[in-house]
Amino acid sequence: KITHWLLILLSSLVCAAPAYGQWLKLPVKPAESQPPQQNIVLAGLTSPAHILVDTWGVPHIYAKSEDDVFFVQGFNAARDRLFQIDLWRRRGLGRLSYVLGPNFIEQDRAARLFLYRGDMRKEWLAYGKMQRITTRFVAGINAYIDYVGSDPAKLPFEFSYFRYSPEKWQPEDVVRIRSHGLT
Repeated sequence: KITHWLLILLSSLVCAAPAYGQWLKLPVKPAESQPPQQNIVLAGLTSPAHILVDTWGVPHIYAKSEDDVFFVQGFNAARDRLFQIDLWRRRGLGRLSYVLGPNFIEQDRAARLFLYRGDMRKEWLAYGKMQRITTRFVAGINAYIDYVGSDPAKLPFEFSYFRYSPEKWQPEDVVRIRSHGLT
């Protein structure tokens, strides 16, 4: 049940890698004709991967390994929803007031009461291979944060509006804020 839940949680946000990068090809925008391609070199991919966005805007991920699929899924989730998932993480960890001000201190305090504080090693053992999947997904999110960090103009507007930058994720963040998904 926990593995099933964690897979749903990772999907709703729509992971340790080699030191070299591989190409990630993705269209700039969906189109009915051949979409323009963008090649990005990402540290963390073990082989070239592709994100093809269909006419309806649905991304289709192609990679040679399951690890790369989850890495690219994290990258794509961040590409499409970086501000949303950054707020989701901050809300779940009780860290909204750091970027949105003192009006969120009480909400942060309440969120921190629900954080998982148990033995993380035992918790990951209960999830089976979900630790590897979560680690790759989070590495993909962090790869996108690195990518936009090199050119702040690529950040979603909300970050400049609220005058802050996204923080990198830890795989444990997903486990610690699991009760947050219930809201």
